[in-house]
Amino acid sequence: MPGIPMMEAPAAPKGAALVSVDGRTYPLQSARIAAEASGGIVRSTLVQTYRNPYDEALEVVYTMPLPADGAVVAYTMRVGERIVRGDVRPRKQARADYEKALFEGRSAALLEQERDDTFTQRLGALPARADAEITIEVLHPLGFIAGLPSAPAQWEYRFPSVVSVRYEGAPGEVPDADKLDVARGGAGEIPARIELKLDVTDGGGEEIHRVEAMPLDRDLVVRWPAGRAEVGAQLVEGPGLPGDGGRYGLITITPPTVPQVTFARDLTILIDASGSMSGEPIAWAKRVATQLLNSLTPPDTLEVIAFASKPTNLTNGSAPATLANVAAAIAAVNMLTAGGGTEMAEGIIAALKPLRAESQRQVVLVTDGQIGMEDEVVRRVRDGLPSASRLHVVGIGAAPNRTLTCRASRAGRGIECFVCGDDQVDRAAQNIVAATARPVLTDLRIESTALQGVVPARPRDVMAGRPATMAVELTEEGGRIELSGSLAGATQRWICAIDVPAVVAGAAVSPVPFGALYGREMIADLEVSGHASNDRVEQVAMRHRIASRATSLVAIAEEPSVDPRQPRRLVALPVEVPAFQSAEALGLTLGSPMVAFAESSSRLLARLGDRSEIDEAVAIDLADFATELGSEIDRPEAGPGRRIGWARRFLGLGKRPEKSPAIVRGRVIHREGDVIVIEYETPVDGFMCPHGAVAVMDAHGQTEVALTDPLQSSPPGPHKKGVLLRLALRRPDGWTMTGTVTVTWNANGGAAGSLSFEA
Repeated sequence: MPGIPMMEAPAAPKGAALVSVDGRTYPLQSARIAAEASGGIVRSTLVQTYRNPYDEALEVVYTMPLPADGAVVAYTMRVGERIVRGDVRPRKQARADYEKALFEGRSAALLEQERDDTFTQRLGALPARADAEITIEVLHPLGFIAGLPSAPAQWEYRFPSVVSVRYEGAPGEVPDADKLDVARGGAGEIPARIELKLDVTDGGGEEIHRVEAMPLDRDLVVRWPAGRAEVGAQLVEGPGLPGDGGRYGLITITPPTVPQVTFARDLTILIDASGSMSGEPIAWAKRVATQLLNSLTPPDTLEVIAFASKPTNLTNGSAPATLANVAAAIAAVNMLTAGGGTEMAEGIIAALKPLRAESQRQVVLVTDGQIGMEDEVVRRVRDGLPSASRLHVVGIGAAPNRTLTCRASRAGRGIECFVCGDDQVDRAAQNIVAATARPVLTDLRIESTALQGVVPARPRDVMAGRPATMAVELTEEGGRIELSGSLAGATQRWICAIDVPAVVAGAAVSPVPFGALYGREMIADLEVSGHASNDRVEQVAMRHRIASRATSLVAIAEEPSVDPRQPRRLVALPVEVPAFQSAEALGLTLGSPMVAFAESSSRLLARLGDRSEIDEAVAIDLADFATELGSEIDRPEAGPGRRIGWARRFLGLGKRPEKSPAIVRGRVIHREGDVIVIEYETPVDGFMCPHGAVAVMDAHGQTEVALTDPLQSSPPGPHKKGVLLRLALRRPDGWTMTGTVTVTWNANGGAAGSLSFEA
C-alpha cells in the first residue's frame, strides 16, 4: 500500500490565538441580511449593528467576509440619527482620509479588501455608549447546481459569515499575514448572531426564505428549485453605478439537449489532508473522492494524490480505471487521516502532468482552501494546466476560502461546488462527474462589433443542465453578437445569435447595475492572468465604482462627534472558529483572556497601522508614572555636550531604572510644522500623562528639549489602563533630527519613560 499521510503536529497562522470573550462587552451586537434574487443574480444588503460599551470613544476593527465573486455597490454608516453614504477612493487616499477624520474627532467607517472574500471593517470615533450601523450592499451571482435524475436543478444562495483560518507556511511566505491573523473566540463565546431574509422572484412567482439567529461561524446557504430555462442565449441589459456611464449586460447561455456523449478521462483527485480538514471535513472529502472513483470505467485512468505538509501519491501514479485499481484507490482514500500544514502548491505541481491526446485531463481539487498563498496556487494552475485540461474545485466545510476556490476554478476553466454535510456529497460528486465526462459546449467563442469587452475572457465549458453567464460591455451603436461552440456528439459547431439595438433614450433596461459585476469580473480576470498590478486594478475599480484590493469604501461625518484629545478605545473583534473545525486541529494556541477589548491596543497598533499608508510606527517604553512632569521651560543656549548634561540634570534622568519598563506600541498619527502627535496606550490604572519639557535624543546621542503641547495632547489624567492617549510635542526649531529619535522624561519619584520613533 502506498504511503498515506498520517497525523502531524498542526500548523497555525502566526499570531492566531484562541481567546476568552466577555460577551457583555462585545461591540458587534448583531447582523442581518436582506437579499433579493432574480435571474441568477442577487443583491444582498448586510446591516451590522455596533454598540460602544465604554465610557470612552471607540474604534472597532473587524476582519469579516463578503462573497468572493461579488461587487460591493453601496456603503453607509449611521451613528445615532446621522447617516453618511460612503464612496470609493484609492486605497491609500481612503485610509488617509479615515485617519484624518479620527484625528479630528469625526465618526468614520472604512472597508478595505484584503482578499476576494476577506475585508477589514473599521468604525472609528464612535461616541461613548452610542450605537451605530454599517450597511454594505453586495451584488453577486447565484450558484447553480445541475439537476440529477432524482432531483431538479437548484439555485444556491451563499453568503459567508466568518473568515477562514489560513495556513501561512514559512515565515514571510504570506507578506500580508498580519491582515489575515485574527483572534478566535472560544466555543460559543461570540455572542453576535446573523439573520437572513431572502426574496426570490424567479419564474414570475415570489417566495421568501428565512434563516434565524445563526452563529457567525459558517456560510449562510439557501437552495431552491430552478425553473427550466429556455435553450439558447439571452442578453439582459443594465447600467453602471452612478459615475459609470457605460452600457452593460449579462449573457446567459443555456445548453441544448444532446446525446449522451462521454469523453475518456484522465482523472486526478487531489485531496487536502491538512490539519484544518480534521473531523467531518476529511470524511466528506473521502466520500466525494470515492464517488468520483466509482464513476470511472475503462478507458478512463485514475490518480489520487493527498497533500498536507507534502504531497503523497496514493496510487503510485496514473493507472487504468479497472475494477481492481478503483477498489485499491478507494481503500487508500479511506485510510487517510488529516494533520499537518497545507502545502497546496506542491500538490498542484504533482497533479498537473501531460495528458493523452485522445482524452481530457480532469483535476479535481477537494479542499477547504484555508491557505494564505492563494496567488501561488493559482499561478501554478494557470501556468501548468494544459489548455485542453480542466481543474474543478470542491470546497469543503462550513466556511471554505472562496478566494482560493473561485480563482483556482476560474484559472482551470472548471466548476466550483461545495460540501458541508452528508446530504450534499452525492449532489457535488454528480456535478463533478457531469462536468468531467459530459461537457456539452467546449471551445466557446464570442464575436461581435456590439461588444467593447466580455468577461471572463476565457469562458468555461457549458455543462449539461447548467447555464453559463458572461458579463459584457456594449457599444452605443449595438449590432449582432454571435456565439459558437463545439457541441458534444455533433460534427458542426453550435451557433447562436443575439441582436443588440442601438441606445434609445428611455428604453427599458434592468435596474441591476451590471457595470459593477462587469468591473468585478474584469478584476478577477486580471488576478487570474497575473496582470493585476495595483495601478491597473485601481483604474478598473475606480471606473466601475467598486471596492478592490486597490480601492476602498469610506464614509466620513462632516462634523466632530467626539473630542479627539480625550482617551479612546481600540478593539479588534475576535471571530468564531468555523463550524465543524476544532481550535486544536487548527493549531490555535490559547491566548490571554480577552485583552484585545480593553488592553491589547499596544499589540494592535503595530498590526493595524499599515506602514505603507500611514506615518511610521513608534515604540513607547512606559514605566509606572504617578505625577505630572513639571512646567514648561525655555532651553538655554549651549553647545551639544553641555545641552545633554543640562537636560539630564534638569529632568533628573540619571541612570535608567533597574526594572525594565513595559513595552507599549504606538504610532505618529500627525505631524505639522514644529509639532508631532503620538498615540500610545496607558500601561496602568491611574496613569498620568507626561507634561512640560522632555529630552529628545537622536541616534548620534545629541539631545535637545521639546515641550508638550497641551492644546493637542490628552488631559493629564489620571487615566484607566488600556486607553489610547495623545502626546503632542513641539520644538520651536522644527524636527530636523533623522533616524531613530528617543524622547525621555521623568516623573516625580524617579520613574522614567522613553519613546522612540523614526524621524
